[in-house]
Amino acid sequence: MSNKPIVSHKFYNIPENEQNIIQDIVGKNIDWKMDSYLQKIYANKHDAEVRIEYKISQNKKKKYEANFNFFYDGKLFPYSNSVGFKYVEDLVNHAFKHFKEQLSKQE
Repeated sequence: MSNKPIVSHKFYNIPENEQNIIQDIVGKNIDWKMDSYLQKIYANKHDAEVRIEYKISQNKKKKYEANFNFFYDGKLFPYSNSVGFKYVEDLVNHAFKHFKEQLSKQE
């Protein structure tokens, strides 16, 4: 994929090794799971801006909470979980699943 989303993040109470895992999972979701969806956005508008901003924290119960903002071609899709996730990988994959579903509705 020639165009890449701009990704920014913030972590709160997350150990550094887990931060690297989260960034890796986000990258894999963008490169593998979102590739065809993002290509359609860029095909419709070559200079479309796609940004993904996320904040992930670990609460006192050692559960993960997140806020994701997916910006694409002037639109915003926010995602936040209402129940803490035990595994941060599941949380990230869940957020991207909802974003894919949102993009599917746009087609």
